[in-house]
Amino acid sequence: MKKVLLMFVGLAWVALLFSGQVWAECYDDPNDNGIRDTLHIEIYPEDQQIWPPPEFVRFSFLVTHDIVDPYVDSIAGFVLPFCFTSSNPAAHCTLDPANNTTDLYPRPDLNQSIFRHLPSMEDPQVRNWMMDLSAQGTGLDWDTRILDMSQGNNMWFHLIATGTEDQRFPDGNRILLATFTFSLQDSTTICIDSCFLPCACRYAFSRSDAVTYLPCHYPTCEVIAGGPETWIECPPPEARSANGTYQSGSFVAGCDGGVVTGVELYGDPPPGISDVQAFFTSPLGQPYVLGYLTYTVSDHCLAGADIRLCVFNDFHNGPAGDCYFQVAFGNNPPAINLPDTWRALSGYTMTLHVPASDVDGDAVDVATLDGFWYEPDSLQPPINSPSFDGGNPALLTWVPDQSETGNWICSFTAADACGAEDTRQLTIQVGAPFCGDCTGEGDINLGDVVCLISYLYRQGPPPDPLCMGDANGDGSRDVGDVVLLINYLFRSSFAPCFDCCP
Repeated sequence: MKKVLLMFVGLAWVALLFSGQVWAECYDDPNDNGIRDTLHIEIYPEDQQIWPPPEFVRFSFLVTHDIVDPYVDSIAGFVLPFCFTSSNPAAHCTLDPANNTTDLYPRPDLNQSIFRHLPSMEDPQVRNWMMDLSAQGTGLDWDTRILDMSQGNNMWFHLIATGTEDQRFPDGNRILLATFTFSLQDSTTICIDSCFLPCACRYAFSRSDAVTYLPCHYPTCEVIAGGPETWIECPPPEARSANGTYQSGSFVAGCDGGVVTGVELYGDPPPGISDVQAFFTSPLGQPYVLGYLTYTVSDHCLAGADIRLCVFNDFHNGPAGDCYFQVAFGNNPPAINLPDTWRALSGYTMTLHVPASDVDGDAVDVATLDGFWYEPDSLQPPINSPSFDGGNPALLTWVPDQSETGNWICSFTAADACGAEDTRQLTIQVGAPFCGDCTGEGDINLGDVVCLISYLYRQGPPPDPLCMGDANGDGSRDVGDVVLLINYLFRSSFAPCFDCCP
């Protein structure tokens, strides 16, 4: 069963608190056993400079606590009323409730929780103790979490272990208790100190036996400096439909009040992009610089990518501005390269190569022979089934029967590496008798090529009848008929025509 509230503990504890004062010194408190507990309030180092406003500034509350007797010394509650001031009214320094929630797991977005984990310059992450308890899902996190920021330049924060399963605050140095986020519009100095608020009583910690005490705490003042305005205009958007290395259009980066020291890719390249590099057509170290990018599209089958660029100046330790260079990916489908018609001779083996190409340079396979039927009776199967070998080019082999003169339709599908497809139909015209039989032997062979060449160029005997020499059916006998016969015999091209002689 999820936690049982111990209300009498909370009420007794609050009653003990209802008298107090502003306390910002560290003196001995007899109720704090062992080494004095301390509350540290520190600005997150990277937030001491803002660019450009508005910006968010984070202050972390960290606790140093030692346990002499686990039952007596373990912390079971915090009451933290604090007031803050800003030296610059134009900064509009506020604690926005939207950026300071008390949410814990399993909320999907915890970036605005005061219990968030924090990135660190020294460690991969400064972990929040309460968020880690919540992530275990066993009810160890504290039930009572009250945060009130409605009173102007102050806030009060109650965090109390009111459930039987709540884990008491552990022994340790500088344990991250909470992080509060201020919203700023300008540079300023933020000072934070404990204060007495009627609704929250006084600043105090409570032991597990409901005895309160005052830990060490000192006022905190931090200067938040606004840096020079730094900006970058990304190259114009581009569209790429093939893998390869490209050069972008120009970008321009500027620093008003400083100089640009670099332009770099932010984080890892987006999916489908690699090898992003910036080159400069004007030297770095100036208020304004020009340059361009080179990048490699490694997978144009994806939808597209935004390349995030950040600009550095001589004022900030990290990036001072960014932009998103949009690269849209596209893909052209493959194309099966076939004529509309093909001729085959009944009783002879027909070989048809089915090549496919892709303008994007993608690998292409002619994967399937989708259909093979007689026109107009599509239900009539061929007597001899065709043989189809996929690949690029694919190969269709067929021996039409003497009775299968007429038109046969076949359909092919090719697919590229992105999955785009092209489907193409081809009409195979089967016929007999056939033209090009110059020797009159009843078939087409090398002798017919020799016969036709002899007739055309060496005053040899003509074909008998003469019309049989018109292999391509254009009404004359010339070099085109020779080429057709050679292609048919040695290059798997279509057969000679069937109707050269009336």
